[in-house]
Amino acid sequence: MKIARKQADLHKTQSQLDHFAWLLDNLFKIPGTNWRFGLDALIGLIPGAGDAVAAILSLFLLVRAFQFKLPKVVIARMLINSLLDFSIGAIPFLGDAFDIFYKANTRNMKLFREYAEGPLKSTKRHWIFIGCLIGGFVAVVFGIIIVVLYSIWRLLVLH
Repeated sequence: MKIARKQADLHKTQSQLDHFAWLLDNLFKIPGTNWRFGLDALIGLIPGAGDAVAAILSLFLLVRAFQFKLPKVVIARMLINSLLDFSIGAIPFLGDAFDIFYKANTRNMKLFREYAEGPLKSTKRHWIFIGCLIGGFVAVVFGIIIVVLYSIWRLLVLH
């Protein structure tokens, strides 16, 4: 009985969140194309606060993911999607175009559905993604440090 009620709550929540993600990412269609965009892209046009408001709305999906006890690595992946959307979305013009194509909320809902229904599914690919992301970040930071140290060394040797 309790499991059936939890499943009913899950399906109701998923339906509501799917609609919420659709509103944020796909509400409007560009005539003559298959391109869609939602309130996220429109709100992002507001200078200054638009992308912050859109990011706060996107956090709602993450809160629900915590409540349904999705694996932490999956929630981290959802957070990365949202942060990427917020970071690039904050760049004038480029960010607005990015919002039309990236659709972080739709991606997050795909993850939500996949892991809320089968939480015991393998998360290996998400761990690999997170590991590669961290490895790439460390490589970039290391590269910057090497360039800075080399530049300082050249200044000291040449002068």
